[in-house]
Amino acid sequence: ESLVSGMIAGSAVAFKANKQDLNSPEVLCYASKSEGMFVPESLIFRSDSNGEDLEGYAGAGLYESITMDTTETRKVDYMDDQLVGMAIEQALGSAQDIEGVVGPDGVITIVQTRPQV
Repeated sequence: ESLVSGMIAGSAVAFKANKQDLNSPEVLCYASKSEGMFVPESLIFRSDSNGEDLEGYAGAGLYESITMDTTETRKVDYMDDQLVGMAIEQALGSAQDIEGVVGPDGVITIVQTRPQV
């Protein structure tokens, strides 16, 4: 949520990779969000985002999210993140718009994916 909500200034990491050589990605923009938003297992409330699911509509991130419990902001380190995009693309058969979370233990969990518009 720290990325799409706009509550923490900065940008996400951006890279490109040759699908035949995933061990050599080229970083286009380094992540400048040095903080992550963490909340205990809880609920996150969002305004109606049904528009995100319409074909040809890229509305991701246009809606506000509010956690039921208090959110804690902590420093994050992206140095050891894995490249998961290719594995998801191969599993689903096309490029994907992926949303996920990195837990306090560093485990990456994908929470939503849809074909890239």
